[in-house]
Amino acid sequence: MNEGVLGVDFSGASAAGDALWVTEATPTPRGLRVDECYRASDRWGGGREAVYAGLCDRITDDHIGTVGMDFPFSLPQTVLDAQCGGSWTGLLEWLGGSEGPNDPRSFSQRCRRTAEMAVEKRDVRRETDLRRGALCPYTNRTRSMTFYGVRDVLGRLAQRADTAVVPMQDETDKTTTRVCEVYPAATFSWLGCYREGYKNVEGARGRRGANVDAISDCSVLVGAHRRQYLDNHDALDSLAAAVTTARVADGARPTPAGPITEGCIHV
Repeated sequence: MNEGVLGVDFSGASAAGDALWVTEATPTPRGLRVDECYRASDRWGGGREAVYAGLCDRITDDHIGTVGMDFPFSLPQTVLDAQCGGSWTGLLEWLGGSEGPNDPRSFSQRCRRTAEMAVEKRDVRRETDLRRGALCPYTNRTRSMTFYGVRDVLGRLAQRADTAVVPMQDETDKTTTRVCEVYPAATFSWLGCYREGYKNVEGARGRRGANVDAISDCSVLVGAHRRQYLDNHDALDSLAAAVTTARVADGARPTPAGPITEGCIHV
């Protein structure tokens, strides 16, 4: 298994490169060392297609061993059963095939209709969402990230023999890179940091500083990148993603709260 760690604050916006941030780090005897922090548009351009292609290329680089990305990797089992044959592989096929939804809006509509018919409730969360305080994967706030993240990123990575999307895919002796779902708010909560109020509100910069300090106290060496994390909350979220990803690289494996097919938010 490779050693490098990648934390990704994902974006499903049309100009995804402007909001998608990456923190790259390396485990060392002194702690987790942040090597780079960058906005995707500075590396791969602004549009979704170029950004996702560039991100997948970076993930599959020989140096990267564990990747954590901040978007829902799957759907509630109720929706998977009705639309995807009950499996996560079926979800990839549904979103990548001609019979599936072709944009985030139609994706959300079909999920909501399915859930309403099955359980008489439109917005259903996965068990891991309930445990970590995350949103339903197909609401208006999350639908673009889920749709594009699963279809255009996980759909590519899941086809590779050397990459395992956990816990849905088993790691084998051929696995060199594992990919896991993270949620910065849950990571900050686990660390006892500000889970809210560190973004575009009054006093946000001071709260970001408190979060960076708490992460630094956990033997994370942010170095000259501290200012980036203070200036931009998306950059800070990528740092939180990297912290959890490093825990996964070190062997942390939370027990999934629900079916394996629903995925698992790692902290």
